[in-house]
Amino acid sequence: MATTLTYSTPSNVGEKTGIVKRSLVYLPLANSQIEDEAFILPKVDKEALREVIVNKENPLEELNLVSASSVIPRVNSSRLDKDLYTEEHNIISDQTISISTASRSSKLKFTPIPATVESNDIGLPEANSTLTVHPIKLIVEAGVDEKVCNRNIARPYRIQGVNEELFLINQLSYADMLLSDEMFVYHQEGKYYLPLEFLSELLLLPIQVDIDNKSAQGWFIEQNREVNISQLLMQYWANNSDCGSDSTELFHDDWDIYIDVKVLAQMFGFNITFDSARQIFSIAESDNIPLSQLLARQKRFEQFSKVKALAGSEEFKEFNSEYAHIGDLAINADLGARSQSLIGQSDTTIDGYIQAKMDILNHESYLSYSSSSELGETITGYIHKELTESWVNSYRIGSISSHSLALVSDANTGVGAYFDAGATFTNDIRHIVVEGVTEPGWDVELYRNNGLIDVQRVQADGVYRFFEVPYYIGLNQYQLRFYGPSGELKTESFSKLLDNSVMEQGSIGVSAGAMKREQDDLKQYYADFNWAMLDNLTAGISLIQQQDSDKQWQFLPTLSVNIVGESELLQLNYVHTDDGHAASIAMQGRLKDVDWQAQWQNYNNFSSWDNVDGRITHDANVQLSGFFKSSGVNWGLGGDWQAYQSGVENTQVNFNLSGQLSLINLSNELRWSSLIETQKWVDRIAISGRLGNWSLRSYVELELAPAIEFKQWVTNINSAISDAANYQLELRYQPNSEGDFSSRNSLSYLFDYGTLRLAVDNYATGDWLAQLRWNSSFLWETTDNRWLIDRNSFINTGSVKIIAFQDDNANGLFDANEAPLSGLQFSGHSSPNNMTDNNGELLITQLHTSRGHKLALNERSLPDPFLVPVASIIKVNAHPGFIQPIAFPVMFTAEVEGYVYQLSNEKQQAAKGVKVRLKSTASDKEYFSRVEYDGVFIFEQVTPGEYELWVRERLIQLVSLKPGDFQQLDEIVL
Repeated sequence: MATTLTYSTPSNVGEKTGIVKRSLVYLPLANSQIEDEAFILPKVDKEALREVIVNKENPLEELNLVSASSVIPRVNSSRLDKDLYTEEHNIISDQTISISTASRSSKLKFTPIPATVESNDIGLPEANSTLTVHPIKLIVEAGVDEKVCNRNIARPYRIQGVNEELFLINQLSYADMLLSDEMFVYHQEGKYYLPLEFLSELLLLPIQVDIDNKSAQGWFIEQNREVNISQLLMQYWANNSDCGSDSTELFHDDWDIYIDVKVLAQMFGFNITFDSARQIFSIAESDNIPLSQLLARQKRFEQFSKVKALAGSEEFKEFNSEYAHIGDLAINADLGARSQSLIGQSDTTIDGYIQAKMDILNHESYLSYSSSSELGETITGYIHKELTESWVNSYRIGSISSHSLALVSDANTGVGAYFDAGATFTNDIRHIVVEGVTEPGWDVELYRNNGLIDVQRVQADGVYRFFEVPYYIGLNQYQLRFYGPSGELKTESFSKLLDNSVMEQGSIGVSAGAMKREQDDLKQYYADFNWAMLDNLTAGISLIQQQDSDKQWQFLPTLSVNIVGESELLQLNYVHTDDGHAASIAMQGRLKDVDWQAQWQNYNNFSSWDNVDGRITHDANVQLSGFFKSSGVNWGLGGDWQAYQSGVENTQVNFNLSGQLSLINLSNELRWSSLIETQKWVDRIAISGRLGNWSLRSYVELELAPAIEFKQWVTNINSAISDAANYQLELRYQPNSEGDFSSRNSLSYLFDYGTLRLAVDNYATGDWLAQLRWNSSFLWETTDNRWLIDRNSFINTGSVKIIAFQDDNANGLFDANEAPLSGLQFSGHSSPNNMTDNNGELLITQLHTSRGHKLALNERSLPDPFLVPVASIIKVNAHPGFIQPIAFPVMFTAEVEGYVYQLSNEKQQAAKGVKVRLKSTASDKEYFSRVEYDGVFIFEQVTPGEYELWVRERLIQLVSLKPGDFQQLDEIVL
């Protein structure tokens, strides 16, 4: 931290500009406090210089004066005594000077004592005049701050590619300003790594990241304090108290390089804190990045970005995800034989499942069929579409999860249809539903802000659904972790923001649906309307028609009001029937370190799907959550209370802790419940992660009182035996089932085109089950009638097909007379050595759908140095069921030549050294050249297009360039 000197002139002198002719300033020793006197003799001087004091024992490293007039202090190097300096400063009343020394830093506050002025009439002095006052007495109050390392650091690093499964989505704030709702953070072995280029852009840091070379260069605070990250060495100036230089890790993907939070704090002097409960990284305001100077810094950063672009920064082209009229069929098939012995009887059957996804008529379609001796035949399917530039947001037909309707019904599963349109604000803020498709038999864990919510095993339909998922005001970061039966691991991350930004005054939101509930075939029809009366106030009405438990129809009109503030939310609901009514109030908000949620519901002779036969009369719950700063452990405390029509009350209180220890996620929930004078204590423990080469998942439910008893225990461990083989062991203990203890041993062998798996289950009763299964995934490219086979599923991943060609007419289209380009390579996917074929095509598969991808051309693979792509980097968001074609035009560059002369004494001479600029009319691209000794200027390797030619900031003419053009321009005379 820099020393701060605050100079104040007496009020009877007035706010005058003067020179500190003689100021004796003691720089205190570490941990010392001093009081001393200093005397100044103001004198007018308009000159502003900046020098550095050189002192062998305590060199003054920097001195900055912050003032409205940008006056820079002038410092001389006279030394009167140890730690004593003579300084001359051009100052303004009540301004601040910051000083740092190599050995210490302090805050020095100068408190003025009024002095006598020779003249009562002191006006603004003229230039070069002298204003003399009697000496002003100043008292120096000194306090020593944290020591600053203040030296150059050379830190070695190891570089690794990222594992997509280890990304988290977090918020980023600086001081009180939210900079981003979606920052991808890499998390490994308990450490967090932040994206450097992303931070540089948001904080306007003059740092340039070269993603191709996995390096970065720039500076911080001053240009001589360089930042250089390259060749496995980080070199930078330490700007906090940390002088460590131990080896670190640097991770990279196609978008950015990721650096340890502690290293970034040292590099830029950041004070970075992480709220694990809210998933927010907060950077405290720094003198080096003041909010008050963001506008000025924005201008400087724009200039830096412009220079960066002219230095050869790549151009991007973004392709949004599209639905196809007729897409490409993705199939996942799992077939096998099972043999079992049950109560002494043995049989063998054939079973399996098949899943398919494909775009049909610009809609995503899904269909699954399964057959087994246990469950019989199951068919599940749906048609779905998300819209971006339409009033309708999405709709779905087939297997659906209904909307959650306050007081009436939580989300339910069934067959039907629904749609959402208009504003996205919902009339029920209690929970959300998280659902999707994956392979049957996989386990899925759902985390919110790094705390485990629930885990489930995917059934025969291939659909997972998590109901009543917590949804708090602010950013909710969710992560799904998928565990396959052959040791596979996948993750998907997404975030949902709940605040008043989703509302706009006058906007209207509509949702409607019809379904037959899966569990009991009861039917429901509903329409919900929301109107934003203000930016923070909505009113809604829901019209609901549904069958009760006796299959009698009920009409349930519901009114709702939502009030949303920056950190609080209030919802009121009321529903009325012929027999009774119900009302509820739900609130949630956030304090500094705690999120809270509360709800109260009252039922008066009211029956619905949520309150069957009107059994409940009152329902209340409270939830609190936060985190322990020192450990990064999240905590939660909640309570639920229900009163029944019979007079019985049910009360539950739970306390949970969750966090991460190295590569292990831990979660523990302790629950107390009381029902009909019976009290129970239950502890639930969940462990998930890696121990060495083993992947471990364990879930334990233990009753502690009134008696100690295991209620459930499931443990799964697996490890790769080799690159192509995996072993998995699962142990299960369920005392309420027959054969309360069981185990499963499975061995999988991974081929290029599928997986062969043998699994044997053994039960405590002596029964057993053996399964031999084969799993493969297929992708049918319909345009070329080509089939691809892989062991990794195409059901949950996207594909693109790059079509590279020589665009001779620069129209961006692959015309019949243009040649395809073979041999081009692209990074950013799992097979970067693959090349475009003789048709110019490169099929890239297995792209994650939860995050965009950046496919970058390897320009060394271009067959001619004069060929340039329109955009060297492709940004794409892929989805299953359609191989998205991407045209990749490449053109020959053009060349422009001309002459510039100027008149001198009526004679025409070469305008040697004059700057010439070629500026695109369609983009910010510019080319620069200078006139040579003979008047010639040349632009080489110019991308074809329309340009303006400027000389000495004067527009000369328009220039139109085609691929391969060479243009000789007319002479220019200035």
